[in-house]
Amino acid sequence: MASYQHRTIVVGDIKTHFLEAGSGPDLVLLHGGEYGASAEITWRSNIEALAGNFHVVAPDLLGWGQTDKIYSFSDPAGLRIKHLQKFLETLGISKAFFVGNSAGGGVILRAVVRHPAPFQILKMVTICGNASVFKTTAQADLDNYTPSIENMKKIVTLLYHDPKWQTEQNIRERYESSIIPGAWETLSAARLRSPAHQVRSTTEEFIKQLSQLDIPLLIMSCEHDPLNQRDWDVNFQKIVPGSKVHRFMKSAHEPQIEEREEFNRVLTEFLLGE
Repeated sequence: MASYQHRTIVVGDIKTHFLEAGSGPDLVLLHGGEYGASAEITWRSNIEALAGNFHVVAPDLLGWGQTDKIYSFSDPAGLRIKHLQKFLETLGISKAFFVGNSAGGGVILRAVVRHPAPFQILKMVTICGNASVFKTTAQADLDNYTPSIENMKKIVTLLYHDPKWQTEQNIRERYESSIIPGAWETLSAARLRSPAHQVRSTTEEFIKQLSQLDIPLLIMSCEHDPLNQRDWDVNFQKIVPGSKVHRFMKSAHEPQIEEREEFNRVLTEFLLGE
């Protein structure tokens, strides 16, 4: 029997699927943005342990998993943030701890610099996510995916350091998730670029906004991460005053899976500590 419940609600007109467990302070878990990601694939190794101290909510973000497949060309991140805001309002969650893996961490970082703030963040954790400020060229291998078992195997190899996680079962599960009707199309929309428009880089402005944060931040990184620059965690810590770093030594990009016991312990200590 699963240690969490599957729930589906309608947020505005958007069908939204999420996992829920436990009681206590609200904890929102956001999965990564790779093809085939979902709340369950990302967090099922952690929810039971975290539910002992928190009311855990882990949604499938807009475009992933069992949530509706919708994309905004004018403001992709903004639409996801607004949907997440309305989702939490529907559940009656006004303030919470926020934890995001990879692109999920990027969603939190993009949200926290918005004015007015879309939600009240007590503490936040980004796991191998920096909103693409320190990404490597390997990110292209993650982004340029066309559905096949072989191509999903390449993604899984980037996500996990230990070959024991690069199993046929894990590859097949992520592949099946990547071919849910509309999933590939929604995520691939980000690749489209109009020749009539040049996107202006806002990285410098974003970094300046992050430097003004006063919300406790834990930066979780991995020793064997091929998708982020070496020592990105230390450099990101220099940007955000007072932030902390924890580096996992046996993981690539998914420490909540590869080193789940250490992950659960470190996360809980940070969230419940002074």
